Parts: sequence; structure tokens; C-alpha cells
Amino acid sequence: MKERPTFLKAFSEFEAKKTYRLITLNRSGEWVAWLLVLTLSIMDAVLLSRVGTISLVALIFTILFLLAALASSFSNWLERNTVITVSESGLVYRTPLRRLETMWPEIESLRLTRRGAGWYVMVVGDQGVFTFQTQTSIKGPFGREAKTGIESGEQLAAMIARKANLLEPELEGDVWVCQQEGYEQSE
Repeated sequence: MKERPTFLKAFSEFEAKKTYRLITLNRSGEWVAWLLVLTLSIMDAVLLSRVGTISLVALIFTILFLLAALASSFSNWLERNTVITVSESGLVYRTPLRRLETMWPEIESLRLTRRGAGWYVMVVGDQGVFTFQTQTSIKGPFGREAKTGIESGEQLAAMIARKANLLEPELEGDVWVCQQEGYEQSE
């Protein structure tokens, strides 16, 4: 049987207003990508000045590394600017690309899936859906460890379940679902 999300009942007191943020990873990968783009661009410029042309392979590598660096910077920018703010009346999920404001009674269900050492949480409401990952650790090479997810994410999920008056979680396939009484999910 799947591990039950017991943390939903582990918290009894919540702050009236709090902002939850993603734990941002070390940005060294982003800097390495931009350093490679700079190096490849310099090599392309040297090739152009010495030979008078740039090979197609060199140009493709430069463009691919540029796209990777841009994607890394964009992802880091989104993570740094994603917040979930809770208040007595409801919550606001905000990223640079989206804003979703939901009152507690409008939250229809909470869907929880185990992901590694943490939980993937989907909040379903009248106004839309958003997701977050509870705090977890990723182990890398050479014993390095990185934390990811929402800091105090389990407490946030417990608060959402309690404030929205959701029922006890029930296992549906691989997903634990807490929903409002009488709520039927449309397929």
C-alpha cells in the first residue's frame, strides 16, 4: 500500500498570513552555461577573423549552448519569483507568468503523490489548478546534497486541507485525494 500523507494532520497551528517560496538551487550551472556561450562566441569570432568563415558545426554548438543558458536563466528566474501567500480568506499563487487567487471554500480538492522523499501537491479549485513540491533533498555525485521544493511545503498542504475543510485523504490509484464533501471530479 502507498505511504499515507500523515503530515496533513501533524500541524495544528498556522500563521494567519505567510508567504511560502521555492527553495532555489545553486546557480552555478547557469553561470557555467553562460561561460561556455562566451567561450564559444570568442572562438567563433577568432575563427571568423582568422579564416573568414565560421563552420556550421561551431555555429550550431554556440546556438545550442546559448539556448541552454537562456533556458537555465529563465527557469531560475521563474523559481526565484514564485510565491504562495496565504491569508485568513484564502491563498494567492503567483509566478511571473501567472496569478491565481483562490478563497478557501473554492478549493475543491488536494491531490498528493509521493515523489522521492517529498510530495507533489496539486491544488484544484474553482479558479484553476496549481502545483508545488514539498521540501525534499536531492543527492548528487560526491555526496553533495541539494534541497528543493517549497520550504515548509508539508505545513502548507496541511493548512490548505484544513482551511478548505477537505475530507480525509483516500487513495485513488497512485494518488491520495482530499476533497470537499460531495465534490465529484469530472473526467
